[in-house]
Amino acid sequence: MTKFIIRIFILVLSLFTFIINAQIKKIGVPFITNYSPKTYKAASENWDVIQDSKGMMFFANHFGIMQFDGVRWSIVTQPDNRSMVRSLAIDKHDKIYVGAQGDFGYTIQLPNGQYQYTSLVKLLPVSEKNFGDVLHTIIRKDEVVFFSHETIFIFKNNKIKILGSKTSFDDFFEVGKEIYVTDNEKGLLKLKDDKLVPVENGQKFVGMQVRKIFQIKNGLLLFTQKNGIFIYTQNQIRPFVTEVDHLLKENQISAGLQLSDGYFGIGTRQSGLIVIDSSGHLIQHIDKQIGLQNEYVTNFKIDKEGNLWVTLKGGISQIQISSPLSKIIDNSNSETKIYCSQIYQNKLYIATDNGLFWLNWEDYKNGKRENVHFLHVSGMSENVWNVGVFRNSLLAFEKNGIYEINSNSAKAIAKIDGVWKGILVPNHPDLLLAGGYTGLYLLKNINGNWVYQHKIKGFEESSRIIETDKEGNIWIAHGYKGIYKLKFKKTFDTVTDIQFYNEKSGFPSSLFLNVFKIDDDILFGTTKGVYRQDLSSKKMIPQRALKKYLGLENHIRLLKADNQDNIWYVSGENTGRIIEKKDYNFQKEELPFRKLRYLYIPGFENIQTTADGNVFFGTQEGLIHYSAVKNKKYQRKYKAVISEVKCIFPKDSLLFSSRYDVLPNKNGSHDKLSAVLAYSNNALHFSFSSLFFDDAEATQYEYWLEGFEPTWSDYSLQTEKEYTNLPEKEYIFHVRAKNIYDVVSEEAVFRFEVLPPWYRTIWAYIMYFALYSVVIYLIIRYQKLVAGRQREQLIENQEIELLRSRAELNEQKLTFEQENMNIMRENLEATINLKNAKVASSTVNLIHLNEILLSIKELIGQIDKKNEPNVNFSLLTKINKIIDHELQGDKQWNEFEEIFNQLHDNFMQRLKATYPELTPRDMRLCAYLRMNFNTKEIAPLLGISVRGVEDTRYRIRKKLQLPSDANITEFILNF
Repeated sequence: MTKFIIRIFILVLSLFTFIINAQIKKIGVPFITNYSPKTYKAASENWDVIQDSKGMMFFANHFGIMQFDGVRWSIVTQPDNRSMVRSLAIDKHDKIYVGAQGDFGYTIQLPNGQYQYTSLVKLLPVSEKNFGDVLHTIIRKDEVVFFSHETIFIFKNNKIKILGSKTSFDDFFEVGKEIYVTDNEKGLLKLKDDKLVPVENGQKFVGMQVRKIFQIKNGLLLFTQKNGIFIYTQNQIRPFVTEVDHLLKENQISAGLQLSDGYFGIGTRQSGLIVIDSSGHLIQHIDKQIGLQNEYVTNFKIDKEGNLWVTLKGGISQIQISSPLSKIIDNSNSETKIYCSQIYQNKLYIATDNGLFWLNWEDYKNGKRENVHFLHVSGMSENVWNVGVFRNSLLAFEKNGIYEINSNSAKAIAKIDGVWKGILVPNHPDLLLAGGYTGLYLLKNINGNWVYQHKIKGFEESSRIIETDKEGNIWIAHGYKGIYKLKFKKTFDTVTDIQFYNEKSGFPSSLFLNVFKIDDDILFGTTKGVYRQDLSSKKMIPQRALKKYLGLENHIRLLKADNQDNIWYVSGENTGRIIEKKDYNFQKEELPFRKLRYLYIPGFENIQTTADGNVFFGTQEGLIHYSAVKNKKYQRKYKAVISEVKCIFPKDSLLFSSRYDVLPNKNGSHDKLSAVLAYSNNALHFSFSSLFFDDAEATQYEYWLEGFEPTWSDYSLQTEKEYTNLPEKEYIFHVRAKNIYDVVSEEAVFRFEVLPPWYRTIWAYIMYFALYSVVIYLIIRYQKLVAGRQREQLIENQEIELLRSRAELNEQKLTFEQENMNIMRENLEATINLKNAKVASSTVNLIHLNEILLSIKELIGQIDKKNEPNVNFSLLTKINKIIDHELQGDKQWNEFEEIFNQLHDNFMQRLKATYPELTPRDMRLCAYLRMNFNTKEIAPLLGISVRGVEDTRYRIRKKLQLPSDANITEFILNF
């Protein structure tokens, strides 16, 4: 019952302590991550810092606005005049307002990741464009205030109101909902209704060089550059006395910040960062000697995780002020590997690989660190494996033996070749058992002093891990062999019984076994959880209670109980504690200790606890302190981001990036992101990160290309991923992060589509279909043609057969018909010959008749009318006419023409049709020429003289348009 009451009291006390101490840790130095100009590859000077709604960090750098996404640094934009950026402010829509040197404006992020800067100086009249650095930028409701020493610019409704000074302004302050300005002539002024209104007794501030103002109860707290801190209340200014006045006055205040827990952060020009409480007590002083990379603090802000980002004249530092863990370091701390720690007589001792060191713990934890350093304990310079308090004596166990420590000196009490640790023998508080490299040693306390007795016989194994049970048995773990259980003689000089346990005894393995004592119970750490010995079977079995919290999969490297009945453990890579709650319920706590992963010395994990709640972890990077005074939220949501997307071919063709001047859209003309890619761009490179900055390098990522991969990848530290030869398809790239506290981020996605190659486009398929149709049509047509030809061939063959059969039958008929045809040809030839003979005969008779008629006509013409008076000339004339009529008559000619055309293929019609200008006489002459008559034969037929025939031939030649050398008779014969 008493134990239960005590536990309740301790629990209430711890809760009360937590409530009143929910502040920045005063003990130790917070973890600091420094980012040098070589890391972020920009100018060394940084002047301001902001964080957007997603969690992205932005810094006012000499080269422009610099962005940090937890993995990569990049300059995202610059003012139009390429000047340094001095101040930043961000609104709820993530529009960033920028104050630069001789310029101010705003920037927004475009869909393709780029940031576009817009200058507002164009809204100013020419006379007001000559100003210097815009040192402060503040957003208030619907207006933005830009401050320079020469002018105050108030931007509202796309207009700028200008407030000037007769001399110059000194500084500008946002205090709660009010804005104050110090004027070098008028003193302290208040900005009200876009006007500068003097504050009562504001003249008192002239020349004070106020650099920061905070609202306090009934007044203002003023940080001055060279004169320290003052309180302004009831129109009176009085100094605010602090423990660091000399530091503030000597090193000049450059910036100030009121922290969330009521403390004040003070940035100096020459001494880094100073944190004080509301009473002026020093809480932290972080300078270059203990981790800050530069002494000149220009500004600082707290991010969403509670980390303090400090901008410096030379770099950027992140200080994890919200962590319950801190490093116990000082200016002279050079040791690294810590094997053990112990507080004794208000001194903190640490056992290292370079000897034993100590410092004044009371002064250190109370902030008096200027003259508090780790001092070397003389006489111990080798590996000190352990240090502990035994009956009010501090003993150190070292490579060369056992030493008693008195303040800063060591006295050897046992020169032994290597001792690991010591442990009191149960029921014998005056006996100390020491485990050595090659066995066990006994020490005895005589008159308050520990005296070496002897080496215990019968056991020669290395005894680095040693515990005792309530029966007085000694349990020793050998990491490579197993567990030994020893019993001694009553004189403690000889081992009387040795029992050995290994894999055959029930352990999952004989390697890496440990032995621990929790609430008087002996427990064993194995590679598969915590084991205990079953009393009945003597076999090793899993410990049921701890199995629920530590499982059976992790290597249990350390178990240790503190005086509040919490069980501290190192399981695998995780450190934690199992806290006992009401009704013997327990709670497992690991998240605050995730930073300790991979920091322990393997095999020498050590945790030291004190009655007042201090916990020390010895690591390879020094001594780390823990106190549960910070209410840090480990489960805070955060975002994963895709930093950059680029096509590998063509080389580094960027699709999405926030890096300055890498995408061709400086004027915003390409403000719509195109994620439709040609097939030639089907190889992509993704860069990603998470907006979680607490141990960002330990954040792990998993990714999934939906449409290409079946599921998420395994978590890894990889922050880039490439895909090549992606088929045409729509894809979604997913990525999410898991921080050191195992909190999974909101996922980031990038949607894109890879178009098919030209030969797999819809038009190509239409063309393929058309070609296929044509081919099918041609094949069908060809088959039809072949079938038709075959059918025709069959028909032809059948016809041939039929013709053959008929040929034989018709052969006689054909012979008969041939004979008939020959007969008909002979008859026809006879008819033609007959007609030719008739024509020839007619022609001859006609020629003869015409010759007679011409002779008669000639004789009639010879009768002389005068000499022949008795002749009847009228009768002669009539005879002449008859003769002329006969010579020119058409009766014989018509018969001749009919027969002639039949014999000569319508010669007359063809000639008349071709040469219509020929007269009937000409036609007759041509017919006689066709019959190959000569001129003398033709003359009688035409009833003209030979000379007349020649003239007629000449006229016909001209009508036929024959050249002079052409033979008219040959032309007529060939016509």
